[in-house]
Amino acid sequence: MTITESELREILDRESEDGLHRGVTVADVDRRVRRIRRRRLRALGGTVAAGLAAALAFTLPAGGSAPVPDDVWTGVMAQPSPRYGARTVTDTILAKKFSAMGERVAFDLPERRSEWMLWVLVRCPRQAEVLYWEEGVYHGARLCNELPEEGDRSDFFASLRVENGIKHLEVAVVPPGSIRKLGRPLINDKDARQVVRDAGKSRADMSILATTSWIESCDSGPGCRFADENRFPPG
Repeated sequence: MTITESELREILDRESEDGLHRGVTVADVDRRVRRIRRRRLRALGGTVAAGLAAALAFTLPAGGSAPVPDDVWTGVMAQPSPRYGARTVTDTILAKKFSAMGERVAFDLPERRSEWMLWVLVRCPRQAEVLYWEEGVYHGARLCNELPEEGDRSDFFASLRVENGIKHLEVAVVPPGSIRKLGRPLINDKDARQVVRDAGKSRADMSILATTSWIESCDSGPGCRFADENRFPPG
């Protein structure tokens, strides 16, 4: 057990005052050191409480603000942790109508951020086939399928898998069965050009729609979702 000089001096003073002079044992020293330290801790607790009250008096004035002295301890009252969520934001970057079938129609896609997602839909006649090129390079072919709309109406679209960095897109819509007439699988740009030539030119009411989407942080408002909520709203 380690005691300070002031603690030992206090023990010896008390021993000389009680008039017994029976000697100080190790047990006496142990007990008295514990009492002294408990008394000092109580006194220290009162001092801390007084300091806290003084700090609150400075930080929470009754009618206006007052400067806080440098030597007064100040604390920050606990605040509720902010709640962060996320929402999906979409933006239409291209919406055009066209009517030429059996030929390549070019579209320019506006600048956008690389981390955004890109979606391209071509509205076309039922079961028509849509071939497309990205920056002049043949990329693939899609079939015009039915996509239900609100109510009893429905429409037919081909969904194109366009890379986000693409700025120049070409689309050729050909009648149903045009790829089958090639007589072999469509595998490259040469085959795609042959399909378009053999399809012949015609006209139909068509359109192209390109949208981008991204995730942004939020703490409230429409569409804001939090981790502890359902992923999708009810209904």
